[in-house]
Amino acid sequence: MSEIVVVGGITADIEGHPYEMLVYADSNPGTISISYGGVGRNIVENLGRLGASVSFYSVAGDDLTGRGAVRELSELGVDVTGVRLLPGENTAMYLSILNLVGDMELALCNMDVLERITNDLIDEAATGATKSAMVALDTNLREETLAYAVERLSPVPLFLDPVSTTKAERAKGLIGRFHTIKPNRAEAEVLTGMEIRDPSALERAGALLLSEGVSRVFITLSGGGLYFCGEGDSGLLPPAGQLTVGGSATGAGDAFSAAAIYGFVQGMGIRETALFASKAAAIALESNAAVSPLLTLAEIERR
Repeated sequence: MSEIVVVGGITADIEGHPYEMLVYADSNPGTISISYGGVGRNIVENLGRLGASVSFYSVAGDDLTGRGAVRELSELGVDVTGVRLLPGENTAMYLSILNLVGDMELALCNMDVLERITNDLIDEAATGATKSAMVALDTNLREETLAYAVERLSPVPLFLDPVSTTKAERAKGLIGRFHTIKPNRAEAEVLTGMEIRDPSALERAGALLLSEGVSRVFITLSGGGLYFCGEGDSGLLPPAGQLTVGGSATGAGDAFSAAAIYGFVQGMGIRETALFASKAAAIALESNAAVSPLLTLAEIERR
């Protein structure tokens, strides 16, 4: 039985970067990269790299990409028996074409398979989580599936990563059911219905979320650091690191979530968890991958 259960999305990210100015309706020489992504999947990989006992429940296509994503997690020691590879489906995919300066020029996304995360999969996860210390959910789940998951997986402490401002809306009516949440500032505005532009607004937002029933709140502020509150403690931490050339701000958020889950499971207090998770995010900021291969427990402790 794994200490941590994660239910969320798997995606593949394909990115094209031209050598010269883009010429439309033509073939443009450039570099093309492919990597695995998805907030749930990234959290799981980070937890695997920290040596955590973790099980993952998700869906992907029974295709080259889906099988590769599962194999990579399995090699890290993750229990992937809960990942369903569906024949005839494509793994969720995000395809972006950048321009010469690196800005997105055009993109296509196909996330249809994530709609196949259904109540049956939640039931399977609930069976696997009966003795787990925490269950993490991302909002790639449909709103009705997320609501079912919250009911079915209680009373295990629940962690929420809201994924995006649009998808954060799915959790707005459920927020008090989560033990720990990790929104960024914009997602916290959605969850609280208030504008957050200064430290006093952060405190009010945190107090509102705690009054709803959340025990631990971590609001990431990009280059502005981190605000945390809960368990009788609160604070505003400065940025733990800087985004380097080619580094991943998105990856930093997922690394923070994984480390915040790990900190809770290991019995760390909220302030210690905030510091620990901030160091994990700093490592991710230095990597051009969605999950830094340098992320280890030893490296976080060294920092």
